[in-house]
Amino acid sequence: MSDTLLQSTLRELRTLLSRPRLWLVFALVVGLFSLTGPFGTYERLPFHSRLGYWLSLHTGAWGCALVCVAFSDAALSRRVAHRMIRMLIGAIVAALPIGVVITAINTAVIKAPFNLSQFGENALVALPISIGFCVLAWLSLSSGEDTNAARKHDADDTPASIASAPPEATITQTSVNRPDRPALLDRLPIAKRGSLIRLEVQDHYVLAVTDKGSELLLMRLGDAIVEAGAGQQIHRSHWVADRGVESITRQTGTNPRLMLHTSDGQTLPVSRSHTAAVRTRWAGRLNR
Repeated sequence: MSDTLLQSTLRELRTLLSRPRLWLVFALVVGLFSLTGPFGTYERLPFHSRLGYWLSLHTGAWGCALVCVAFSDAALSRRVAHRMIRMLIGAIVAALPIGVVITAINTAVIKAPFNLSQFGENALVALPISIGFCVLAWLSLSSGEDTNAARKHDADDTPASIASAPPEATITQTSVNRPDRPALLDRLPIAKRGSLIRLEVQDHYVLAVTDKGSELLLMRLGDAIVEAGAGQQIHRSHWVADRGVESITRQTGTNPRLMLHTSDGQTLPVSRSHTAAVRTRWAGRLNR
């Protein structure tokens, strides 16, 4: 596995594990299974043993599903357009290791035989469970989550209209006459939906930075720019919002380049292909 794919998988895992909804459902499922004792565990095991059994089984099963879903999402990001389909492929593959986990735990706890037949049965049982987990994970990462609450929360963060800049032929230029709130903020956790400062490419992800924090989004920079509102792409890996620009300076030397200083304390290079647009758009912030 390449370092880039490994890093993308780990970032996807971190994103999934940071969702409180996922942990809440996990706790509810473990509690429900421990209380009701399905699959004969109520008759075979006392409550404390049932709790340990279902906690171990669900921890192993959810762990396998998380890894497979995150890996599939990262590995297929450039081949399969729809995220739900990518995650579903990972969930189907996860049924195999989950079947092994169930078979091993059943052998250790309730003395079930450990053989190929049992593994096949448990893998079939694991398949709908894994698919259900995939749907839950996808809903947890849905970009439209808590949209109405976010709009109310961010009512004071609506960007003011600014003067229109010269049109550009590429996606590097975002319309500056948008009075509405950037749609990209709806992809962020509510606590981080502040004033957008900048976007930065990191492997298959885009790092969205606001004045309330940052978040990795699994999407292309071009797609993120379309939803970002008023700003300018300054480099193939960087886009900066109008209100995120503190100042612009010129490097010294025989071949000087512009350097843009952002409100979150970063200094970013301006590529030569974007220099003219940056000069035009933010002429008032250029240090002579």
